[in-house]
Amino acid sequence: MNSGQIYYAITGQRGFLKLAGEIRYPLAASLNQAVNTLLAAPEIQGVVVDLQETDFIDSTCLGLLARVATQKPRTQRERPVIVSTHADINQLLETMGFDHAFVLLHSSGVAATDFGRTTEPAGTAAGPDRQLILDAHRALCDLNEKNRQLFRNVIDLLDEENGDSK
Repeated sequence: MNSGQIYYAITGQRGFLKLAGEIRYPLAASLNQAVNTLLAAPEIQGVVVDLQETDFIDSTCLGLLARVATQKPRTQRERPVIVSTHADINQLLETMGFDHAFVLLHSSGVAATDFGRTTEPAGTAAGPDRQLILDAHRALCDLNEKNRQLFRNVIDLLDEENGDSK
């Protein structure tokens, strides 16, 4: 297994997020931290997500990426950009509707920047963060009706486990 890495940077009015390796749930807290940092930065006019070195990404982490588009601040003028050169990742993004919320670029050319690496998430004995998983899947559902149908059971189960009845 190729362990994943998450990097982010803010340069001028642009936020950058780079994911490398296998991006799975254990990295969700770190990815959430990076996304929250970018969404909270008032100076950002646009975000570039670099997936050129991403080998795999699960639905929870996809949902966290979806938040970049669905919860972008009003000050962000540009549609966020995803750069991915892997055919399988590109197909996944298009299947999930990312091509409607992001500008998808399938060729290399993202300028190198000084990325800060997220801190490793602390392991929890309590198990998975159900609220994080729930919020991520709701963000995927915000992209389109197909995703709402696809993840409806996941959301219903997590709502039930959290004691919600939405």
